[in-house]
Amino acid sequence: MALGVAVCAMGADGWSTQQKALYTGPAVETRDDLAPYTGVKAARRIVGSDRRAAYLFNYRQLGINYGSGVEFQLRREQVILCPQTMAYIYGDFTPLETRYQKGSRPRLEQVVAKTTAGCKTEPERVLALMRFCRDLRKKPGLRWGNYIYGGTEEQMIDKPEILCETLARLMVALCEVAGIPGRIIMHDLGGHIVCEIRVEGQWAYIDPRCGMYFLKPDGSFASLLDLCQTPAIIDRQPAAVKADVSDQWTWSFRAWKIRNMYCNENEVNGFQNYSLADAENHSFSQVPRQTAETNGLLTINKKYVRTAHRALGLLPGPTGRSWRKQTLKKMDIAYRHDGFSIFFKKPPMDRKELYRRYLDPFENSNVGTLVWGVGPGSVFCYETKVGEIFGEGLTEAQRKMLRPGDRWVHENVMALIKEGGGPLQMAVARAHQLGKKIIARLEMNHEYGPAKDDNWMWVCLVGSLNKKHPEYRIGRGVLLDYKHQEVRDFKLAILRETVQLGADGVSLDFAVYPPFFAKADPGIMTQFVRDVRAMLDEEGKKRGQHLDLAVRVPAVDWVELGLDWPAWMEERLIDLIFPTHRRFPDYFDNRVEPFIATGARTGIPVYPTVWQALGFVNTDSNPSDTASGRRRYDKPKTAGMYRAQALLFMRAGAQGIQLGMSEDQWRGKPWMNELGDPAKLLFADKHYMVDPIYIRPGTIELRQDKGQFTGTMALNLRVADDVKAATKAGYQVNASLIVYCQPLAAGERLAIRINGHDPVAISGDTIEAEARRNTAAIDPSKGNHQAFIFQKDWWKRGEHKIEIPGHWWRLGDNHINLTYSAKEKRPQTPFTITWVDLLLDYSKE
Repeated sequence: MALGVAVCAMGADGWSTQQKALYTGPAVETRDDLAPYTGVKAARRIVGSDRRAAYLFNYRQLGINYGSGVEFQLRREQVILCPQTMAYIYGDFTPLETRYQKGSRPRLEQVVAKTTAGCKTEPERVLALMRFCRDLRKKPGLRWGNYIYGGTEEQMIDKPEILCETLARLMVALCEVAGIPGRIIMHDLGGHIVCEIRVEGQWAYIDPRCGMYFLKPDGSFASLLDLCQTPAIIDRQPAAVKADVSDQWTWSFRAWKIRNMYCNENEVNGFQNYSLADAENHSFSQVPRQTAETNGLLTINKKYVRTAHRALGLLPGPTGRSWRKQTLKKMDIAYRHDGFSIFFKKPPMDRKELYRRYLDPFENSNVGTLVWGVGPGSVFCYETKVGEIFGEGLTEAQRKMLRPGDRWVHENVMALIKEGGGPLQMAVARAHQLGKKIIARLEMNHEYGPAKDDNWMWVCLVGSLNKKHPEYRIGRGVLLDYKHQEVRDFKLAILRETVQLGADGVSLDFAVYPPFFAKADPGIMTQFVRDVRAMLDEEGKKRGQHLDLAVRVPAVDWVELGLDWPAWMEERLIDLIFPTHRRFPDYFDNRVEPFIATGARTGIPVYPTVWQALGFVNTDSNPSDTASGRRRYDKPKTAGMYRAQALLFMRAGAQGIQLGMSEDQWRGKPWMNELGDPAKLLFADKHYMVDPIYIRPGTIELRQDKGQFTGTMALNLRVADDVKAATKAGYQVNASLIVYCQPLAAGERLAIRINGHDPVAISGDTIEAEARRNTAAIDPSKGNHQAFIFQKDWWKRGEHKIEIPGHWWRLGDNHINLTYSAKEKRPQTPFTITWVDLLLDYSKE
């Protein structure tokens, strides 16, 4: 789904045909006509199940936050902006004369007088009041743990206030005291509240929490309508405007949210009038944060955010129509070694062996870039003089703590250094002979706790910077805090050394391992990325070559981690971005559309990561496992899974993929070289998996209905294969749904409906094999698989394979509805589903 507002094919009223189709109902001519577009009733006018559901979740969440307080009262009176209401909202909706009674709120008058003293113009007064609201959070006394929602404007000033909904109300109130009309705007799906202030006869979009506003080319303020109809305004702002952003964020990050969320064509924006003159009609009761959470705030918020992001195209949404029209383009492949496992081989390793295993297999391949890991954390596996080489300086007693393979790593690295140059310089030389780029990958926070002398990983895999400076760590853990200049300087020095040894650039791997701050600070991290860019430019100038800066960042939770990748792309600090999983067992279909959209605008290529494993089990055995001959088993990642993920990224518009491997998995797998080629990928076998995060918890809640206990689970599966096109091309497509669930007893039935087709079912009454299945249900999210992971094929427990007609599956989103029923009595244990997979097998008819 394209992000941002479509500006093509606009009608005279400023709305495209596509946008008009997002709402229903007659045009508004009078105030009475607004009723169907107001509050909860407005949901009926919103087209699209996800958009409508997110709007109602937002409504319910605000009710939990504020109870009968003014914020929820205003939400009930909110009027949505749509083609039917636009003329009225930007006409007679908001009175242009303020109704404030002078002397009724002396405290607010004092604040306005003090804040606007010296301001000569109306714009100056409005911006001064915005900055006052923006900086309230800096007052002492703010404690999120005992935060209280709501209150009067005076109470907000005293808290001090930090939330957008109340700061927007405060801004409108202060402007009214100053004699300037204003109104509140709620981005119902984007989850943010701002205001519009009437400045010199025009509505001005003002975000008082974040310090955001926009100027049009003539210097006047832009309204929300201006930004939606002409999003290019967002990108063309002078430095003075950008300087007003709150120091909690960068300007680029907030601008990204406005462009891609609040001005997204699928957003639902609501307008509310508010006046201090109506204070007696409002309740200013307060709700403690703890009470809101007890009342279900976090539960409803989780549903709201997921549904809203799906509606905005940031998570699963309808894609089939746009995908069917696209022309698929070949993708480049970047291959990533982890920088440690490649040396986990019995010595000796020489230059010839290094080339045979890890470089020569890429000759004449579709791999354009090798992403070469330089080590397992804060010690390294290359010829470093800035850091410490893995295994260097250990005592004999410490060496005995290592696994045999770890000792081999040290011996192999030192042997290559002794042979001449070292692993990195050797790899660079051979990669260049093969016509490949090679960039050095640094793990940005791979430290191994706990910090104890009997922990072999702490002793052997952590460098002296961490060991000598516990004050650089985050809290009581061992991860380093990037707020310390010394931490950033060390990382920068390692990166500089790698390009001085010949690497064509560097990759900052921020997926390994968050967090990077005790308190996320995107400003510090963005400055660090600027420093890396400046270093690369300096070193590149010496070599007469542009050196690439790549970053690998999680596709989710990056805001909380302080990783402002939109700013890095907007400023053109980076040359390549690898969006990846945050916690890889959670997401099979990693949504990268926001990265693709930003890359299309900035020219930065996007290479999503296709990871080597599903990750339900930590397969890195500890020494005791190795000594006892035990091996952990994971649910394997099949070739079809690689193809499915690669095609999903190709459909999204990625320029390439990064294959995230540990060593030489490329060898002996010719299908890997085809992952970027649509001609090879399109009609090849696929293996899809419903994102496990949407299955958890895997139990189905039951209710009694007509003598049966029944329950349902609704799942979404996005499929990048076009079965109709395959059929036209002469292929037969056989589809199988694999449901890993609790075995069914007599009287139990599981009916599966795909995209509304008649259900297929499995039953404890008709399948003899049910009685022989393992009865223990496994849910990896709860950790109860740990008892089985040393048993081969443990993950197959409860496997049910059901043949489904191939033509039932459609390009884009597919809806899977599972209905469980049990006759007469409630089962003793809840019915549990672990995974749901789809196999698509192609054959020529």
